[in-house]
Amino acid sequence: MQNRRRAFTLIELLVVIAIIAILAAMLFPVYAQAKSAAKVSTSLSGLKQMALGLHIYASDYDDMIAPEYGWAENPAVDPNQYHYNNTWVGKIFPYVKSKPIYFDKTIGEISDYDMLYQDPYYTYTWAWITTFSMNTDGYSRTTTATNACTGAGGGAGSSSRSMTAFEDPTKRLAITPTRYGSISNWSWMRFLAVQAAWPTADRYANTFSWYQLVFDARKQYGTRFLGAYADGHAAKFGNDKFVKYYEDNPGQTEANTFAEFCAQMDARNLWTFWGKPWSGD
Repeated sequence: MQNRRRAFTLIELLVVIAIIAILAAMLFPVYAQAKSAAKVSTSLSGLKQMALGLHIYASDYDDMIAPEYGWAENPAVDPNQYHYNNTWVGKIFPYVKSKPIYFDKTIGEISDYDMLYQDPYYTYTWAWITTFSMNTDGYSRTTTATNACTGAGGGAGSSSRSMTAFEDPTKRLAITPTRYGSISNWSWMRFLAVQAAWPTADRYANTFSWYQLVFDARKQYGTRFLGAYADGHAAKFGNDKFVKYYEDNPGQTEANTFAEFCAQMDARNLWTFWGKPWSGD
């Protein structure tokens, strides 16, 4: 007699499907974590390349750090400085030769490098809206101010720094990921160290905020951030580098006033990391 194969019963099929579903539920988070870790590794590698690009630029320009801001190269044709690519991003582009490298892979990437992008204020080329941002007042330039709490944010009288200006370049933050409120795939190509070091820790910014640009990268990184340093290496740093203000939980606030903030920065030696905006650093 010819043997007949026994078909699977409905119960057996349901058991197999259930087992597959359980295995998938166990493996998908692992795959997601692996994918996320790969993006972080790619971003860290990109930071390293940008840091090296800054060093090569400086070696070509008498040891001076690339200015972070841009200007209108041909004002007779277009007077809008934001329509040119000559920010620090464009200045070191010949050394890194990659536009996507300036965008944090944990966030995403802009869709078109040839178009202008509109935020609530102006339109910009891609070189203004990168998600890796330069430390303006603590790394790229300094002011003529001499008081620790009046030189914040750069401003009038500012000048470019030399690569040899830092006492400990291995600890000076040069570039780090930033977030611009609710905008998905781009941010702003620079941040102000003094404001960035004093964020509101229990809220995210809805729109642009100098205080939240760096700290809001916790949407991707939690308590460990990425950074490129003045000596050219890239590494992670923690939220202990911030002097935190709490809007909803004021009892946890570390500084309510600028004077208290400066005192915290002094006591915890955080100027070494963020950089002082005044001369003599």
